[in-house]
Amino acid sequence: MNYKKEIVIRSIKILDIGFITAIYLLLGIILAKICDTYLGEFDEEKENKKQLWFSILELTLYLWLIGIIIYITRNIVPLIPFPLDGIYGFDHSKVKELTSAITFSITFVYFQNYYQQKIKNIFSRVKLL
Repeated sequence: MNYKKEIVIRSIKILDIGFITAIYLLLGIILAKICDTYLGEFDEEKENKKQLWFSILELTLYLWLIGIIIYITRNIVPLIPFPLDGIYGFDHSKVKELTSAITFSITFVYFQNYYQQKIKNIFSRVKLL
């Protein structure tokens, strides 16, 4: 076993995971802010005038859109080249974090103010007991 090669490959893999995480994080923040800009400020007064079922339908459609954005992002990020790909036989495409867009998903949803306000509004209007 060549320990030097093993250490180099694992070091490259750690750098690659950081590279992938940074890309997903930045894309999550940027796309969340674009969505907020497009949707504008959340107007609670206007939202409360809507029927609850309609607000829930809007949220469901918005979640559908979020799912599509996550899918597209998860398929685009692997196309971004990693500068150290191929060194000592390292294969960037085999890093599992590349196709696991969990960092993007969490960041994307977390930084969407409109989405969060809409969910809070719906929960405040739902009477469970």
